[in-house]
Amino acid sequence: MRKLPDRVWRLPRQEDDETADEGIGRILALSDGVFAIALTLLILDIAVPATTNPDALGKALLDLWPRYLAYLLSFLVIARFWVIHHQTFRVIVRDNATLVWLNFLLLLFIAFLPFPTAVLGAHEGSAAAAVLYAAALCLTSGSSAAYLWYATGRGNLMRSDVGRAQKRAMRARSMSGPVFFALTVPIAAFAPYVAEAVWIFAFPLARMSFVWFFADEPEQPT
Repeated sequence: MRKLPDRVWRLPRQEDDETADEGIGRILALSDGVFAIALTLLILDIAVPATTNPDALGKALLDLWPRYLAYLLSFLVIARFWVIHHQTFRVIVRDNATLVWLNFLLLLFIAFLPFPTAVLGAHEGSAAAAVLYAAALCLTSGSSAAYLWYATGRGNLMRSDVGRAQKRAMRARSMSGPVFFALTVPIAAFAPYVAEAVWIFAFPLARMSFVWFFADEPEQPT
């Protein structure tokens, strides 16, 4: 029985194991499923009331604009987290129990995001809704940074050709999300519409900068 914890917590640490449906391949498969479900759930909150008169349908559709805006914002946000996850796991070649649980922490917050999105869309101009949304994204960004910091540091799970300078740059970029959303919390509390505008225009720019950062990354030898 004393060996039970090893069998429970210890995971295979193999390179190129995705085709064997083990290790990193299983992490990616589960993560992609959670991201896909979260993206799908975003649209479920947009619905025309069943009692809407056909003559008033046009107005009813226009009145849903806060929900459209919240949907667009969260779709971009979750897409950016997926891109970061995808790009980061291109340079992670080993896994262990800590990485798995840090990844689960990220998925916990990704799966939660449809809720603050629905609240934001249903309560336009509400400071409480905006603060909830900013706090949720701050926590999600923090969990995204956590697994990257572990993989590039103590975990030593990165590809051998990833140098120290690149690891430092990845760590610095990973902190931009938590810092950015933490700074928008007071904005959300006093000017919810301004906070939404900042999120919409700043987050996609941060996403593109991350993609450009990896554009010059040398391909892994085959």
